[in-house]
Amino acid sequence: MPTEEFTPGSRPAVEEARPSGGAPEPEDSSTPAAETPCSATTDEFPAGSPESADPPDTADTPEAASATGADPDASPASEPAPATPDSADGGTGAGRGEATAAAPTFMAPAEGAGAASDTGLSGLSGLPDSVPPGGFRASSPADPAPAGGFAASEPAPGASTPLPAADFEASAPANLASVVAPAPVAPVHAGRRRLWPIWAAAAALLLMCVGVGGYAYAAHYNGIAVPGTTVAGIDVAGMGRDEIVNAINDKAANATVAISGDTTATASLADLGTAVDAEATADAALARGASVPGRFGALFSGEKIDVVTTTDDSVAAAYATSLIPSDQAVARNAGIVLDEEGTEFRVTPGEEGTSVDTEALKAAAATAAASLSPSSVTVTYETKSPAVSDADAQSVADQANGWISQDVTVTAPAGKAGVAGESTTIEETTYTADDSTKASWITVTSSETEAPTISVDNSKVSEWVAAQVKDVNEEPVTGKRNVNSQGKEVAVSVEAVDGREVTNADTISDAIVQALSSGKPYSGTFETKEIKATWEERKIAAGAENLAYQATDGEKWIDINLSNKTVTAYEGATVVHGPVSVVDGAAATPTVTGTYHVYLQYESQTMRGENADGSNYVTEGVPWITYFYQGYALHGAPWRSSFGYSASHGCLNMPVGEAQWFFNWAEVGTTVASHY
Repeated sequence: MPTEEFTPGSRPAVEEARPSGGAPEPEDSSTPAAETPCSATTDEFPAGSPESADPPDTADTPEAASATGADPDASPASEPAPATPDSADGGTGAGRGEATAAAPTFMAPAEGAGAASDTGLSGLSGLPDSVPPGGFRASSPADPAPAGGFAASEPAPGASTPLPAADFEASAPANLASVVAPAPVAPVHAGRRRLWPIWAAAAALLLMCVGVGGYAYAAHYNGIAVPGTTVAGIDVAGMGRDEIVNAINDKAANATVAISGDTTATASLADLGTAVDAEATADAALARGASVPGRFGALFSGEKIDVVTTTDDSVAAAYATSLIPSDQAVARNAGIVLDEEGTEFRVTPGEEGTSVDTEALKAAAATAAASLSPSSVTVTYETKSPAVSDADAQSVADQANGWISQDVTVTAPAGKAGVAGESTTIEETTYTADDSTKASWITVTSSETEAPTISVDNSKVSEWVAAQVKDVNEEPVTGKRNVNSQGKEVAVSVEAVDGREVTNADTISDAIVQALSSGKPYSGTFETKEIKATWEERKIAAGAENLAYQATDGEKWIDINLSNKTVTAYEGATVVHGPVSVVDGAAATPTVTGTYHVYLQYESQTMRGENADGSNYVTEGVPWITYFYQGYALHGAPWRSSFGYSASHGCLNMPVGEAQWFFNWAEVGTTVASHY
């Protein structure tokens, strides 16, 4: 019968059973108790084996339980076990009513009586060398017997359970090692094997709950502000970008500046040149939770997002000036402006007068913008002399005009260009910036306390360079050629022409800025690279090589042969109708030659035009008209009785029935080849 494993600490305490006979009482209860050896369970021993031999009887009834051993197969339930032959365990006496024979349960004699100490049983005679150090594990009150198993009964606390050496040796089988050696290990580790799956399952459940919850949290705050995020006192947690933008703009609308002192007014942020960038602020608020680690980090700390703002100093200065009464002269610094022609800078003189502290207004606006709430400022009128003199401004104007006077030229090398498939030569070209252009490149920055500063605007220079580059660049012309069924070229309809592209535009722009900023002229050259043209090949129908138009297989086209005054319909190289005799243009009004396409058709129309002598003509009811170029068309001529000569105003006059056939067969886009 398999031994049921037990978990240490899981079995109930067993009251100490005093044997009614056979089992000796401890001789000295004051002697420290040796560790009670652990009992080992086995399957029922076969008859005749040392394990099955009956030891001396020490108890005749199940009630005379051993003081140190419990029934190994006793069930925790109350049902009695079947009776079996008595077995002895060295004086401890297991009950007769056991389901299986039990291996002996050994207990070490007390110290001082020739017994092994609680550190081992090596002093006992008959014990094999394989008995582990420390002897057999004692059962403890904390270790209940498992169902179907057995263990030594627990002595009372502090009591010893000595076993005479003679009885111990007498009860020990010869193969003690094979019976009891595993016993100290099996119950301990078996219990641990039972516990670890429980703890592992609990840990796994906890991790799963945390993982599911964490995933749900991270997913919920994807794309919205995480907890603890505020903007100017606004709790934006859980808001999307648009919601945050709207919330910021709503509060910004009320962020005004109350002005008091020598004048009173209420200024908006826009009045003071301050703008709240709600979009950028919202992006900053959402950036905190842009990553999964960031979302979890938000659980442990909050963050106040600063409102993103911009300020236009010139707007703030203009508003400050507007606060000055009209009857008072406004203090003004000397400055520079372009003249009416836009080619030269001149000085605007400075004046003494009343001023308002612009910086104080800007600071109040910044406070209102940062808090998205109203703020206030006190202003006073001050009489102020110009901080920038006329002489200071003139010095800057002279510098700016010096920059304008410097020559700026860029040369493009000679090359080739393709127009309609024909290559033409391009001569070397020089591009020069005029004074108004150079003046437009100069940016003037004013200040309330210092002379204006000037700089060359790289973006404006780049715009001018890009305009010249556009003129220099040449797109390649894709060549078109016809090939026969063997892939051999038979005709070129469009010649391929290589293109070119400027490669150093940015370098030239930077060089111009650097030269002018240093008061020096600039001369440079565009560098170009060749762009190779490609070819498109068109496979023509077999036999179309020598026709007026080299059509592809099945392609519809109309052949107008002015030499023999005929019109023929083709599909590829195959004639599908004609040739039909026609009347073409007279000598004074000839029919055009070239390759064209049908673009318009009428079943009937009144045709008007001019005769060779300058008079006008009107012909009503002209049938089945197919236009292929401007006013040139194929059409029916019911007024003619014969064909095959030249007499029209340029159209191809045909019998009505033939004109109708071509009208129905041709379609818009059909190629028309007119030739001699």
